[in-house]
Amino acid sequence: MTAARTRSVLVDRFGTGWSDAGPFPRTTAVEAEELLAALERAGERPPFVLVGHSFGGLLVANAARRRPDLVAGLVLLDPTPLEVIAFAPSNRLITGMRRSFLLAAVRHLFGAHRGRGGRTGQHCAAASIFAELSPSGLAGVGWETVVYDGDLGDLPLVLVIPRDLVGGEAVLAGARDAVEAERIRNFYLRTRVRYLAASTASRLVYTPEGTGHDFPREAPGFVVGVVEDLARELRVTSP
Repeated sequence: MTAARTRSVLVDRFGTGWSDAGPFPRTTAVEAEELLAALERAGERPPFVLVGHSFGGLLVANAARRRPDLVAGLVLLDPTPLEVIAFAPSNRLITGMRRSFLLAAVRHLFGAHRGRGGRTGQHCAAASIFAELSPSGLAGVGWETVVYDGDLGDLPLVLVIPRDLVGGEAVLAGARDAVEAERIRNFYLRTRVRYLAASTASRLVYTPEGTGHDFPREAPGFVVGVVEDLARELRVTSP
């Protein structure tokens, strides 16, 4: 039924899906430009409602900051907050993911990989983007990567986040005591809502009870409903 009401386009970023690995190094700034170029070269006509989850949320926010004339609205699904990359305590989940991508790339390269999943270029591309998403990596590219307070003007923006750190054991594991654990929990919850300040036309939507960061997979119908609601509003308000 969704296809009958609106057109959706899924873009395989370089190094994902069916796409080649693309040029290196992989950065958010480069990927934002590539996203817009892919839509243009595919013949898709703006304005677009851009939807992104996790790193994809950071990516589409960057695309909107660069070309607001092409974007009608944004739906950010628990987007990656750069404050977490820059200031949070060491997170085994993030560091472990980059390490696993590098190891997988090496194994593929030497024919030692077992099981399903990915190509050498895909794993190298993922490891490359994770190099930027580190305190030292972010220090060099922060100005080109951050989407800060007021950067998006009055662009309609819907921020969709869980109410709590469901499944957040990995980010709390390094806490020295209960006091620090509560500080970490508060930090992650506060940084989650920072994107609201990027636009004067933003609003917050909470995910269904019991869902965590992976809510697009856990509650896909809910996500479709949020996107359709914004698209419907934009149709009504557009001249």
